[in-house]
Amino acid sequence: MQFKGAVPRDSARQGTGSDTSRRLFAAAMAYAMFWAPSAFADLNDIRFRLTSDVTYDDNISRARKEDKLHDSFGALNLGASLPWQLSGTSRLVINGNVGGEKFKRYSGLDRLYANIQGELQYRKSGQFSEPIWGVFVRQGEDWYDSTLRDGYRTAAGFSVRKPVTDKLFFFSAIAYNQRDGRSKVFDTKEVSLRANLDYSLSRRQTLYLGLEGRDGDIVSTARPNLAYFDIAKALILDDVFTDTTRFSYRFKAYTGIVTLGYNFALGEHAALDLAYRAAYSRPHEQPPSVVTADTIDYVDNQVTLSILIRF
Repeated sequence: MQFKGAVPRDSARQGTGSDTSRRLFAAAMAYAMFWAPSAFADLNDIRFRLTSDVTYDDNISRARKEDKLHDSFGALNLGASLPWQLSGTSRLVINGNVGGEKFKRYSGLDRLYANIQGELQYRKSGQFSEPIWGVFVRQGEDWYDSTLRDGYRTAAGFSVRKPVTDKLFFFSAIAYNQRDGRSKVFDTKEVSLRANLDYSLSRRQTLYLGLEGRDGDIVSTARPNLAYFDIAKALILDDVFTDTTRFSYRFKAYTGIVTLGYNFALGEHAALDLAYRAAYSRPHEQPPSVVTADTIDYVDNQVTLSILIRF
């Protein structure tokens, strides 16, 4: 039985010219962004950050009802940031990070990753309330224990940062995000708009609220379901959730995300962070009533405890 988009592209991609070109491009970009600017920037301005997380996720399969699966995972991330002053009003900020995630139950979701980002920032003056405008490009690569999920991530967009008061800080960004996975199901594209407000309760304590809207592809993993087959843009037999036959389905969907967090500074260079994140996603298309009267959607909740260290 043939399913649309159900053929993984592992063998087709190995050794192809496009794959080699992507790797060469990523290497060239890494050289240009890290080493070329460092010839002009002061390397003493490099800042490092280390983050260790523990997260509980009540819907790791991004599914609904009886197909919801939960898990917890730990993560470790090491990042570096290098600002390169171009003029009195502009600078280029280079960010790079590497890290990994380890899941308790579903080891196929374990991954290593690396990202590099360049952001050109502009600020008209040094006045406190003056916003910082930015244009950014980010390139990353993921290595999962799932062969279907390995691939590249690319993002580009615009951002703005603005102190509203001495206690309230605003950030917003609009971006185009694209993922290029080994399986066609994990080839996703989306446009996202997000905003974040940080409110300082005291010198050591900060509350923050994040809102994000996305329009584009999502992937949901569930048992065979005619309603999913009817509206999926691509699907494949999943290689992570193997307790029973489950497919990963790709849909076009709207997604809304809310994040509420609390940050407590332990000192000049370390902080504890507790965050709750909820996401709701609903495909653009719904199956006809003759197939099901149910709405195809999902809700996902996450709680994350982190320790943040800067040096």
